[in-house]
Amino acid sequence: AYSTQLTKALACETKNFDLIHIHEIWHYPHFVACLAACKHKKPFIVTIHGALEPQALRYKGFRKKIYAAIIQKHLLNKAAAIHAITQEEKKSIETFGVYTTVKTIPNGVNPKRFLESSQLKDLKERCPELKDKRVILFSGRIHPIKGLDILAKAFGMVAKNMEDIYLVVAGPDTDGYSAVVERMLIEEGIRDKVIFTGMLAEDEKIAILNCADIFVLPSYSEGFSMAILEAMFCGLPVIITRQCNFSEVCSANAGFVIEPDVNQLTLALKSLLNTPRMLKKMGENGRRLIMQKFTWDNVAEHVIQLYQRVINEKGV
Repeated sequence: AYSTQLTKALACETKNFDLIHIHEIWHYPHFVACLAACKHKKPFIVTIHGALEPQALRYKGFRKKIYAAIIQKHLLNKAAAIHAITQEEKKSIETFGVYTTVKTIPNGVNPKRFLESSQLKDLKERCPELKDKRVILFSGRIHPIKGLDILAKAFGMVAKNMEDIYLVVAGPDTDGYSAVVERMLIEEGIRDKVIFTGMLAEDEKIAILNCADIFVLPSYSEGFSMAILEAMFCGLPVIITRQCNFSEVCSANAGFVIEPDVNQLTLALKSLLNTPRMLKKMGENGRRLIMQKFTWDNVAEHVIQLYQRVINEKGV
């Protein structure tokens, strides 16, 4: 949203800093931050956050195409560096027409946040139907891009033959899409085996991760999901789509990377549910991967190095 006060504040404050780090690209605050950095000749870095992925570019695509041609590409090419979260995102940025240096640094998790949650008992009391059940968890926005249509059908195919499984859909509704998902579940005849939690507080989110057995994110397009990292840190095997841009899941044998396809998701769910030893092993592998490469302490070192390189190059 347009804000004259924000514009004035950025114009005034930017001169007091050595480096500006801007997150995301399509909205007014990011635009005026770029302008302020350029005005004061301050180097700036832009983190794209998946905004140049093909699926994201198609959303309001005509407006973005015009804005990109007139303004966006020009601003991005004035940046000292562009921060991509995955190698796949780096390719999308370069395809968009950005020739500024693109540095890939992933997201991370903070292990201290994932100590045993005080909300665990309360959550089980709130959802007694989960007691002694195996839980498949989806965590994220309830939005068409997240592949919940695929999950509804795949879970329907699995749940009809397994009495002891539940699906938990955790996250905020977007534009009433949860009603669409509920209709799908009713059509599949498994609405009574699905719990919608709505938006969760931090303790509640950690608690539901501790209650779950499998994490699923069958997105059609994704930047780099924090939810996947959090699930893996909690020892859950994950089933994600190739569009989630996290191929390390496959190489670390921490879960399944599939296409956004009902049959592939159904097969992956059955494989994990029918093979407890594999489920446990993949969960252990995923947690080990996160601890080795995807904690914020590890990631922060790479960000600091990027900041220092830009400052040195610009002679700040």
